Amino acid sequence: MATKRIAVLGGPRCGKTTLIQHLYVEMKIAGLNVGYALEYSTEYLKDKGMIETISEQYGIYLGQKKIEDELEVFDYALTDYATFVPYIYGRFMLGNKARSKKEIQILKDLYCLAIEDIQNYDMIVYVPREFGYIQDGVRWQDEDIAIQIDESILNFLKSENVNYVEVKGSTKERSKQILDLLDVEYEQAAQLVNEAK
Repeated sequence: MATKRIAVLGGPRCGKTTLIQHLYVEMKIAGLNVGYALEYSTEYLKDKGMIETISEQYGIYLGQKKIEDELEVFDYALTDYATFVPYIYGRFMLGNKARSKKEIQILKDLYCLAIEDIQNYDMIVYVPREFGYIQDGVRWQDEDIAIQIDESILNFLKSENVNYVEVKGSTKERSKQILDLLDVEYEQAAQLVNEAK
């Protein structure tokens, strides 16, 4: 079967990574051939520091695409990002300030790549911010900015008429909602039950 790609989206520290790790374990227990890719920009931030230019978003796009393309050997591919998200962050970074010709061209390129790549995802999941915001020492955003990024992601999905599903609740509840949509029989592992308490 062709790889079924599932992207879990939301602003920083909303529980995306925890959710896809939980989903991954549940899908493995169900006997599915599944792999996952973590957000490339997190590693980029650890290695290079704060992202300061829109051209770096293009580099993040390329890094994210590479790790997602490596998941084509699996039946299911999970990611806590998507290759169209660098466009959203690029727009957010530029805000309302005057844009140079170079910035405009990069933004146009990222937009074209975003529109093309959206078609590659079989399911796009939006995770709302339900648990507050705790600094992790890697990301530069405070809670107000994180909320603005949440809104930017949602606005993009709506303005581009992208089909997505919103999942709410605990990690366990969010995971069950996604598995139900994928028609995967849900039998939570005892270890995960204990961790969720």
